[in-house]
Amino acid sequence: MYNEEEHIASCLTSIFSSNYDSDKYEVIVVDNGSEDRSLEIALTFEQARVFELTQGNVGAVRNYGAAQALGQILVFIDADCLVDNEWLTRAHDLINEHPKCAYGGGVKLPIDATWIESSWLLEKQGKPTLPKHLIGASTVLSKDLFHSAGGFNEEVSSGEDTDLHNQLIFASATVIIDHALNVTHLGNAKTPMQFIRRQIWHSENYISNLQKSLKDPIFLITLTFITLLILAATTIFFLPEKFTSYCILCAFLATPTLLSYKRMLRSRYVSFNPLTLIKIYFLDYLYLSGRSIGIIKSLFR
Repeated sequence: MYNEEEHIASCLTSIFSSNYDSDKYEVIVVDNGSEDRSLEIALTFEQARVFELTQGNVGAVRNYGAAQALGQILVFIDADCLVDNEWLTRAHDLINEHPKCAYGGGVKLPIDATWIESSWLLEKQGKPTLPKHLIGASTVLSKDLFHSAGGFNEEVSSGEDTDLHNQLIFASATVIIDHALNVTHLGNAKTPMQFIRRQIWHSENYISNLQKSLKDPIFLITLTFITLLILAATTIFFLPEKFTSYCILCAFLATPTLLSYKRMLRSRYVSFNPLTLIKIYFLDYLYLSGRSIGIIKSLFR
């Protein structure tokens, strides 16, 4: 939890409203040095065990919480997410059926979703597109399996959940992403500026782990996006013949279309509404812009 005064009460209320036997689970909240009322609000929930870890990346905070856990099954959820009444029961059934598997879910839109949220998550018939990797907002696995994978990476500022997924696969563990563990995400970016800032944050680790990043298609597309922008700007100023510049500029503007097509294909989202397609494209343009800024920012750092 970090500066989640707007959502932490709703998150905890949704968990404690579960139909699952309250004697069979505990709720651990780890505050990462919030500067708002998050900690104060969390402490009003007497059923929760609340801890503070003011220093450390998100992976360290998650690991700290796991270290406090008394049970043998670990369930990770973000402080800006909600679970339904049967979520814990479904999680129990899944892990009980295959104890040596790790499970995850996707994130659903809130009821009052903005156009940015809807255009980004592209839900089809009320179901979100399942992620390819585990996400910190919805992860269930045994404590033994968690420790055998080395827990979350504490060095990165984001992407610790993807890293855990990869470590589990490397350790020959089975990872299953299932709609049964979908959670509602309240903390999506709701404005263009929030969206860009989130992408900057997510891309700050690209350069620090360059060998790994070069295998990431998104990183390579972002590099292409940056390169085309530089080439377009350079040729416009220094080439007397502008046709080449315009071709490069068109290629630059078309790059986000690749992401839009990929997202729509994965989610099986079909729309012929021009305004809807423009919104989807616009978000992918902001996505690559934010990722580009994050890479440049990390280079200067």
